[in-house]
Amino acid sequence: MIFFRLIAACALPLTLAVPAEAEASDCPDPALARDQVEDTIHAFFDAVRLQDKAPLRGLVTETFYAFDVGKRFPGITLGDIISDALDAGLQINWNLGPMDTKVRCDVAWSQWENTGSVGNPPDPKPVRWLESAVLVYEDGLWKLDFFHSQRAEQN
Repeated sequence: MIFFRLIAACALPLTLAVPAEAEASDCPDPALARDQVEDTIHAFFDAVRLQDKAPLRGLVTETFYAFDVGKRFPGITLGDIISDALDAGLQINWNLGPMDTKVRCDVAWSQWENTGSVGNPPDPKPVRWLESAVLVYEDGLWKLDFFHSQRAEQN
């Protein structure tokens, strides 16, 4: 009986350590991850701006959703709504500021201030947004799993 307890006591720490090492090997290179995450976020905005659904779909997970204007938008629905607004003549300009990005293995989150303008030409109004995203490392790529945008108070 003591023998089995001794084996169990030795084997338990080993079994707990194996999954942690297996997960660590699935992590992207930490030296590159931050820039890759931020590049993915910029590519997301570019795809929305260009109204290009194919790249947009490749930049988000299957479970992606966004919070904006007080609503939840599943999938690339937010991109569709922005595309419709652009087609109707609305002008939206984005300028993503420096990002505060954290990476933990295959999950990253980033926050930034987006300054720009929204409106019908020739009179778009200045707007500031506070934004954040959660990304996951999936099939060798960083993809947005969640995006949040909220208008900030004007200074």
